[in-house]
Amino acid sequence: MEKLRALVQIAKDWDENKKVMESALFMAPGSIELKDLAKITDLEDKKHAEEMLAELINEYESSGKGIEVVCQDSCYQMRVKPHHMEKVKHLALRAEMPKSVQRTLALIAIKEPIKQSLVVKYRNVKAYDHLKELTDAGFILKEPFGRTYLLRTTPKFKEYFGEVKAKEPAAEKPAGEPFKTT
Repeated sequence: MEKLRALVQIAKDWDENKKVMESALFMAPGSIELKDLAKITDLEDKKHAEEMLAELINEYESSGKGIEVVCQDSCYQMRVKPHHMEKVKHLALRAEMPKSVQRTLALIAIKEPIKQSLVVKYRNVKAYDHLKELTDAGFILKEPFGRTYLLRTTPKFKEYFGEVKAKEPAAEKPAGEPFKTT
């Protein structure tokens, strides 16, 4: 009976690790190396990781769905099947947002509402380009605020990236406004 329980646990772990790999492939903007997928699932033996990925590839191939998992040079990627790409590629945002733009967006999301002048102060003058890109993409709103703008994320940002959890309660005033003491 103990051997049966051990086998059942191994099967559950196998399925869970395969789900984690599938999630990683879904979230990754590009391909992921086998060693990194093995590391994500805490598998010491790359052979097990390869076997799980082979199962995953077979599941997607046999399901007849519009998504596939492919392997090239020990790198794995989840993607839209080529014959569906032409019909759906317009739905994709830019494949990758540059890290510098991501950092600017993260600053706004964490500190919102925040003055544009502070974003430029913290990020540098390139932030003006980042803000234009983020505004054009619909991730932030700019509202006039004195001689600058007040920046906030949009519902599209929340839909695309999820809700940002602040570590501390947001202040009543925009970030950078000095609090007056009496």
